[in-house]
Amino acid sequence: LSNAVGRLGGKGGDPVVELQTNFGGGKTHCLLALYHLFSGTPATELPGTEQILHEAGCEVPAGVNRVVVVGTKISPGSPSTKEDGTVVRTIWGEIAWQLGGKDGYEMVRADDEKATNPGDKLKELFNRFSPCLILIDEWVAYARQLHEGSDLPAGSFDTQFTFAQTISESAKTAKDTLLVVSIPASENEIGGEWGQQALARLKNAVGRVESSWRPASPDEGFEIVRRRLFEPITDKEGFVARDAVARAFVEMYGTQHNEFPSECREGEYERRLKMAYPIHPELFDRLYNDWSTLDKFQRTRGVLRLMAGVIHSLWERQDGNLLIMPATVPIGDPAVQFELTRYLDDQWTPVIAKDVDGE
Repeated sequence: LSNAVGRLGGKGGDPVVELQTNFGGGKTHCLLALYHLFSGTPATELPGTEQILHEAGCEVPAGVNRVVVVGTKISPGSPSTKEDGTVVRTIWGEIAWQLGGKDGYEMVRADDEKATNPGDKLKELFNRFSPCLILIDEWVAYARQLHEGSDLPAGSFDTQFTFAQTISESAKTAKDTLLVVSIPASENEIGGEWGQQALARLKNAVGRVESSWRPASPDEGFEIVRRRLFEPITDKEGFVARDAVARAFVEMYGTQHNEFPSECREGEYERRLKMAYPIHPELFDRLYNDWSTLDKFQRTRGVLRLMAGVIHSLWERQDGNLLIMPATVPIGDPAVQFELTRYLDDQWTPVIAKDVDGE
C-alpha cells in the first residue's frame, strides 16, 4: 500500500505489481484496500493509514482515476453497452472507458473495434488521465476463453498476451500509473489446459516488468481476521485488559522453559499476542502454516469461515478463557466440525467424533 501511494503520488515505486496468492490468500482484501485507499475518502477516516503514509513519504494523491476489471464479470463474446451508449468489446476498451469515459474510449476505439493491440496509445491514455490505478483480477479466467480458433469480439488468444506486455510497459513508462494484476497460484483457479497456457503466457508478459507482492502474510492475516470478526478496541480499559493478558502469557512462558518453545519467551511474541488478541497466535500459525497445505483450503477466507464458527460457538456457551487457543476450539460443534472436515477425507469425521472429541 505504501508503494502504491508513492507511485501514484509521484514519489516513484513499482509501476506493475503481480499479486501472487493461493486460493483465499488475501488477494481480495488487498485489492479492496487499494480501491478504498484511493477513493477520495480522507486518510484520517481510514484505519491503519498513518504508517502507510509515513512509509510512502507523501499523502494519498487526490483525483486518482480507478479501473477495475474482473475477468469473470465481463464476456469476451458479448460487447458491453455503457450508459453513455459506448459499445466496448475488449479489455483495453473497458480500461479506456473506465478511465476517461467516452473521451478515453475514443483514444482506442479503432483497436477496440478491430480487437487489435492498442500499442503506444495506452501510454498516451495513462498520461492523459493520470494518476491511474488499474486493478485486473481473474485475467486467466477471461483469457482462457480466447482459445485458438475462436472468433470473439474480444480478440484472439495471442493478442491478449501482446496486450498484457503492452499495458505493463505502458504503466512503467507513463507518469503516476500503477497496474496491479492478480495471478492465481492454485490449480483450482486455473482451469484446464487453456488456463495453464493462459497463466504461463500472462506471467511471462507481465513478469518482464512486475514486482511481486504476496497479499497476506500470517501476521497480516491476524489483522484481517481480527478486524472482520471483532469490534476494534477503542477504550483505555480494553487496551489495558489486552496488554495484561499478553503480559501474563509471556510471563508464564518465561517461567516454564521446558514446557514451551523458546520463541514464546521473545519480546516479539508479546507483540504477536497483542496483534492477534483475543485469538492466540499459535492457532493462527497452525491454520496458516499447516492447515493451508490442504488442497482447497482457502487460507484467509478459510480461516475466517472457521473462526466465525468457533467464536459463535464459544460465545453461545459463554466460554470464559482469556484467549481462543487450539485446545479451546469446539470441534464437537457441528458447524465447526464441518469447517474442519470439509477439506479432509470422509473417514476423518468418525475419528474426530470418537477418538478426539469423544468421551
